[in-house]
Amino acid sequence: MPPRKRGRKVKRTAPPSAGRPSLDALPDEVLHHMLSFLPAQEAVRTCVLARRWRHLWKSATGLRILCGNGHEAASVSELREFVYHLLLLRGGSPLDTCVLDLCGYEDEDIPLMRLWIRHVLMCKVQALSLDIGRFTIPGDPCLEVGNLPLVSQNLKRLKLESQQVNDSFLDFSRCPALEVLKFDDCEFLDCHRISSQSLKFLSFSNCDFDTEFCTYIYALNLISLWLEVTEGWTPLLERMPSLVEAVVKIKFSDDSYCGRCGDEDCSSRYTVHGDSVDTVLLQCLSEAQSLVLMSDIRVESKTEVEMKGSPDTMEKSNVISEHLKIVEVKCEVVDEKVLNVLKFLSKLSICSFRFQF
Repeated sequence: MPPRKRGRKVKRTAPPSAGRPSLDALPDEVLHHMLSFLPAQEAVRTCVLARRWRHLWKSATGLRILCGNGHEAASVSELREFVYHLLLLRGGSPLDTCVLDLCGYEDEDIPLMRLWIRHVLMCKVQALSLDIGRFTIPGDPCLEVGNLPLVSQNLKRLKLESQQVNDSFLDFSRCPALEVLKFDDCEFLDCHRISSQSLKFLSFSNCDFDTEFCTYIYALNLISLWLEVTEGWTPLLERMPSLVEAVVKIKFSDDSYCGRCGDEDCSSRYTVHGDSVDTVLLQCLSEAQSLVLMSDIRVESKTEVEMKGSPDTMEKSNVISEHLKIVEVKCEVVDEKVLNVLKFLSKLSICSFRFQF
């Protein structure tokens, strides 16, 4: 018999991923979290990666629906069918976060977008961000988010950008878990009241308020306030005994910049030592541990004046925070408005100002 040929042993090469970290080694919960950072279209496409990924996107803890401004879809109309199937297949899977960044919609899209908002609230979303603009051209009307108040037992953080809001929407009494509320480039026209008992952090950036009347803010448990008013009357604040820090920046120059309503008989006018004070805005900020007041009003002189004062330990007013140690006033010139602030502070027994030029 001819000698038996010994067959070659084929050396098996390990797959490229062997011995290396792999996404497939991660638990589903981690992958759900990772998918939440992708736009919804890209998250859905991961279903073709492998059998395990087929349904992972349905339980992603975050949802990002985007259109316009360079995103894959140019308008809401292009997203209609996709979002319909997206929400239908996701069912009621819980959401930690949701971002609706939609630029480019028609009037017939408005009821649909409001329906999307209601759907994500039903998914127990904890952090919701809404940036819905009709077009990218400055000055175009923005979306009025709805006439019904938000209802959610789970919502903790809410950010609104480029929105028109009304009294009904600003009633957050049905959102008992809401702690962080941010408004960016929003319009508060014909809004009388913003209220929340649970709110701790409140921010207004580049916001326009009504020029006919003041908007009242009721947030008894607020800890931090950022109030930046571009136009209109500065809101009136109810007492905030828990306030730790506040920044107030007024960009628009008119008689209401200091937060007065102009009504001599208004019940919100502040009285200190028997004298009525017009700057009612300071009444609710007087208990803050850290307070910054700024104005963008332009003046010709660029001379900077800095004044520092401290409460009189012998006659300290009981309406200011016991933690307040020093007050700083910085301005370009000492005009009538600055003198009014100094007069108000003196009524609170905050004096002994040191000047620095």
